[in-house]
Amino acid sequence: MTSKSFLILTVLISCVAITLSSTNSNYPTINLANLRNFLESVKPYSDLSNAFYSVKGLELLGEKFQPQTQAEICNLVKLKIDKNSIESVFFGLSLASSVPNCVLPTAEYQATINKAASSKKVADLYYYSQVAKTAKQPIDSKVLSKSVIDALKTDSSILNQGYALHIASLLSEGRKTLFEMIEDILEQADEVDKKFLQYEGGVGTTSLVLDGIFELSAKMKQFPPKFDQAKLTKFVNYLTSKRSPTNARSAYFLLKASLKLTDNQFHIPLVLNRLSSVSVSSDQPNLLISITNLVGASVKQVKLDVDALSAKSSKSTLLSAKKPFTAKSSDGTTYELKLVEQQPEADFYTVAISISPKAPAQNDKRFFLVSNSVLVKVTTVVSVSDLQIGVGDRDQGLPKLSSLQANQKLQKKLEADQQSKLYVRFSVKDKLKGSNLEVHQAFLRFSEAKSGREIIFLAQYSNGQYSADVDLGTNSKSFRRLSGVYSVELIVADALMQNPVSWNLADVNLHFIEEQASSAFQDKATLYAKKPEIKHLFRLPEQTPSTLVSRVFTGLVLAPLAILFILWLKIGFNFRRFSFSLSSIVFHVALAGIFGLFYCYWIKLNMFQTIRYLALLGGIAFFAGNRLLRSLAAPKNKEQ
Repeated sequence: MTSKSFLILTVLISCVAITLSSTNSNYPTINLANLRNFLESVKPYSDLSNAFYSVKGLELLGEKFQPQTQAEICNLVKLKIDKNSIESVFFGLSLASSVPNCVLPTAEYQATINKAASSKKVADLYYYSQVAKTAKQPIDSKVLSKSVIDALKTDSSILNQGYALHIASLLSEGRKTLFEMIEDILEQADEVDKKFLQYEGGVGTTSLVLDGIFELSAKMKQFPPKFDQAKLTKFVNYLTSKRSPTNARSAYFLLKASLKLTDNQFHIPLVLNRLSSVSVSSDQPNLLISITNLVGASVKQVKLDVDALSAKSSKSTLLSAKKPFTAKSSDGTTYELKLVEQQPEADFYTVAISISPKAPAQNDKRFFLVSNSVLVKVTTVVSVSDLQIGVGDRDQGLPKLSSLQANQKLQKKLEADQQSKLYVRFSVKDKLKGSNLEVHQAFLRFSEAKSGREIIFLAQYSNGQYSADVDLGTNSKSFRRLSGVYSVELIVADALMQNPVSWNLADVNLHFIEEQASSAFQDKATLYAKKPEIKHLFRLPEQTPSTLVSRVFTGLVLAPLAILFILWLKIGFNFRRFSFSLSSIVFHVALAGIFGLFYCYWIKLNMFQTIRYLALLGGIAFFAGNRLLRSLAAPKNKEQ
């Protein structure tokens, strides 16, 4: 097999593997180590917001802070806390509660806390309730519940509704109304590709809302009836797709919601993944899987029975009856099943899997798989047989073909020209069962060593046999009408094949008529050689009149101005009526400005700029000129 053939086979198998992995990629879990690293990366803390989300998130992961870090957190709180902001007070008091001996002057913040308790904004009420919880201050549940409901009438964004759920989980009464709005909140979720459910605001807001629903449901001791496992699966799909947050707030709420989904009273989603290879056979019959919670940890609440319900493809059945998996690890995360008893038909099989808690928790209905199947494939060894090759006239029927044994190359060189056809016939068989197979890729590859040309022609499958009829006249452009000796190679590949085939069949000496060859069909070296420079000839300018015409025209234009100066010199200037009043000076300055504006329009201004300036100067000239004319007419009126 040549290096190029090996490369082609590798690409083909890779493409099929990518397609397979895209349809059966392992279900992702929320990686706690990655979230820990992200929350650690927020250090050193520069503001209370990021410090709160980082510290509280690390606390959820069991982090114990060193004394130096505790001192830095406490100093940051004392330096950054704003006693006039309830949000800042919430962050500060919460951080201080995480640090031993970090005492804050709570009395100084009481005015802000009291003001937030009567706020008309849901966010302020949320921060107030959390501050009251941290400071262990009493909450008037009835008043706070009414305030939240009234505030939602003003701004019912999904974020505010999420805050409202968290507030309701802290109330001793008045929770029912807020609990009943969960169904409406679920209806507001955006569905994407019938696979994801999410809220506007991204993974942080979605996680906050989910955590609020579970917190309030725990207080109410009931779960919203319309929030079923199908909806929760779509929310989980979204959370796992956004498992790499971009800010500390999103990381904190994602972590909090994920941990809530691993231990609660209502629904606990579990993740199924295949650990063994996607390929199974009589030599490798076992299927190895893992079942974990959403964060990739073992299920600690119960022991599980895991069963394979079926393993089917569109054409065959690998497993038709229920069969139990065997636990392979002490923590109950890994299970194994002998899936293949005898060599089945090569195909892709979907293995359906179910779980159920073992006694005494067999009635616990909280646990379910977000994806309850894995994909496996049964591969086989194939053989290419009954191969025949030959060249005949394109206008005649099928010529006598030469038969080749496996991996045998035709000894004689085939001769062909533009009036010829190359015929290839072969079968692809399952070597173990002897049945004919249709594969994903079967084609002929023509290659010419001198020019490096490679041309591909697909083989067609019909009635259990492959055929490839290459009309060298019709396809002469593909060869660029380049005569020479071409190597003909058969390549067969499929995702279900253990042994992709590359078979050098024969050499064909192709002859193309030289008269039909053109510069467009040259060898690769000539085709990509440097071409002559293209010099563009611009259109010559049109002939203009002589300079005498231009000068005469200019003289005619300037003649009135010359006549004006001549008459002035003859008649004389009359400045007796000229007044140096304000209106006279302003009018003449504005008039000169207008003439100057016309000059500027000629050299650089556009029409719109000129009109804008002209409106200003014209207005000034109008009013000043009107006043000037009135002053000139006044003496005449007195004489009359």
